[in-house]
Parts: sequence; structure tokens; C-alpha cells
Amino acid sequence: MYFDSKEIYGKIDKMRLDRGWSIYRLAELSGVSENTLYSWRDRGSSPTLYVIERIADAFGISPVYLLLKDEDFGRIGREEKELAECWYGLTAEQKTALLEMLRSFKRETD
Repeated sequence: MYFDSKEIYGKIDKMRLDRGWSIYRLAELSGVSENTLYSWRDRGSSPTLYVIERIADAFGISPVYLLLKDEDFGRIGREEKELAECWYGLTAEQKTALLEMLRSFKRETD
């Protein structure tokens, strides 16, 4: 599988703009330097996995979401994608509570 760093940056830039964040704000929230972000954008440099992880954390999403193209998600439907996107916005306590609830639903159907 090939990762296109410009495509990944484009996805990040769209998410950044959708939230009204400047590059400075993204750098601040992610702990990634502005120079790194500008170098990626302007020079087409490739980000490290660490940078991808830090940026994903700033957005509250999985790094996988940034790395994969929509068509790479394969048979995952719209609702499953929505669940995944919501998951990464939850606190640890909320994730635990949600998993417990889902497990209880599963036990009821078994």
C-alpha cells in the first residue's frame, strides 16, 4: 500500500480549515512544529509516523483515518465510519462505558 503525503496533508488541511484552526493552532494542539507542517505542505516532505500520530491525536481521530483513502476502508459502511469517528472523540471513561453497554447488548442477543 502506498501513502501519498500530499493527499494526507490535504485531508489534514481540510479538517484544520473545517475547524477554523490556523497552522499555528494545529501545531500548538499537536505538538508538531509549524516548520514541520509548512515543510510538509510547501516542500512535499513526508511526515513520520510520530507526526501522523500527534496530528491525529489533536483531531481526536485514529491515525489510520489519515493514512487510508476512503476507498481503502473497503466494505465499512457509513454508520461504521461514523462510529469510528465518534469513538476517537470520546474520553477514556466514555469509551469504557460505551464498550460495557455494547457488550451488554451482545449478551442479550446471544
